[in-house]
Amino acid sequence: MRQLIRKVFWVAFCLIPFSGFSVVWASEWQVVVRNQLALHHQLSDSILANRFLGELLVQREVVRKKLGHIPATPMTVYLAPSQTAFDELTQGRLPHWSAAVAMPALRTIVLKRGPLERQTQTIQHELSHVLLHAAVGKYVPVWFNEGVAMWASHEWRLQNTASVLYAVLSGGLISLSEIDAVLQFPSVKADLAYTESLLAVLYIIRLGGENAIVAMISELSYGASFDVALFRVTDKTPYEFEKTWNNYVSGRFSLAALLVSPDSLWGYLVLLFGVAYVAVRLRNRAKLRRWELEERFEAFELKVYQPEDEP
Repeated sequence: MRQLIRKVFWVAFCLIPFSGFSVVWASEWQVVVRNQLALHHQLSDSILANRFLGELLVQREVVRKKLGHIPATPMTVYLAPSQTAFDELTQGRLPHWSAAVAMPALRTIVLKRGPLERQTQTIQHELSHVLLHAAVGKYVPVWFNEGVAMWASHEWRLQNTASVLYAVLSGGLISLSEIDAVLQFPSVKADLAYTESLLAVLYIIRLGGENAIVAMISELSYGASFDVALFRVTDKTPYEFEKTWNNYVSGRFSLAALLVSPDSLWGYLVLLFGVAYVAVRLRNRAKLRRWELEERFEAFELKVYQPEDEP
């Protein structure tokens, strides 16, 4: 579960007023600007900041191309040198396992400082949120926003397959509309919500062809509502889309589908990993129930009864 703490979040509306920065951090920010991208950093990170800025510019072009060569937009990125600084910038409003945040309406991203070579996906993910919002200029469902960001940053791991397999077998798939509340989810449920978001975007591509996401963005940028854009690209209403998507996911991640997969070795590896994942989840549930029972037992008042003294 260590990967969960590196998960990133998109904030649809401006929950974090930057005027609320602490005086200490606000007085120490340095800024370097290039090609409409301003990177704010601490003085001690000046050398690292130049490398980060270069990577941000490279990845911005990668994401723009992936999303259909949408226009570049001016944006601001804060490189938080510590968890304390990250919490100051976000006013502690994010779950403890978030490592970055995009505020598209402000065209602003906050990143935790870390090894640059490990942050390519995180950078692409957050850039996708800002660029998508700038291109369409309107609200889109969280599952689409997150799914596009994960698709653009090529986020998929074996653990994602195992979590969906477990959700399918246990009847625990999250409805796409429920994903709008992802900021209130615990980390395990949020991870599943992100994975389902990616699967929903991949299903759009399955229905509408390899350029389906670019077509969706184009429709949205020219004024179509999300529901209309979805119908034009997939020929399905939102209700029809979710119903068929649910059937698609349930079929694709069934035990039978994994066992007869064309890539059978991969299928068996996924199955083994999935079984192990399920076993761990069940063991953890059993442990929680045992702890609950122990707490209830300890809550009883213990009394020692002694026979009355004989006369």
